[in-house]
Amino acid sequence: VTLGTPVTNDNCSVASVTNDAPSTFPLGDTTVTWTVTDGSGNTATCTQTVTVTDDQDPVITECPAPISITADADICATDATNVTLGTPVFTDNCSAGATITNDAPASFPIGDTTVTWTITDGSGNTVTCTQIVTVTDDQDPVITECPADVAVTADNGVCSTDASNVTLGAPVFNDNCSGAIASND
Repeated sequence: VTLGTPVTNDNCSVASVTNDAPSTFPLGDTTVTWTVTDGSGNTATCTQTVTVTDDQDPVITECPAPISITADADICATDATNVTLGTPVFTDNCSAGATITNDAPASFPIGDTTVTWTITDGSGNTVTCTQIVTVTDDQDPVITECPADVAVTADNGVCSTDASNVTLGAPVFNDNCSGAIASND
């Protein structure tokens, strides 16, 4: 910090010009008082304000690791309360008042969801990182009704029937996630 010096004069002589500046200026405003003393011990004072601002962003040294989790039973997602996201590790030159937030949803759907973490220090400087949460569907579909048995007559002159002559029907089933397809052999 270059403080400069006050401009002084006296009807006789100026003996000293001093200030009470600290060796280190903290974040924010610091008032420096200048004192001018003449040869007879008379004094005059003035003040100077030194403002220190924090313009340095925090630094994330470790973003939470990716997470893989199974969907909750009977739904195609998992509730956020079942996901342990962790917390980023960070450093900052002025970490007082820093906040850590994320945009995690209340429910994570099947597939990949990107969670963005934001660290904001007390001066409003920010940094972000991302974490991937992967939800998998490990629940088998449930067949609630299999198609009825089918009886058909063999085709004329052969001991079988063509598949086009058989109406198999389809099973009735449900699954926690949509998109299940019934197939047969």
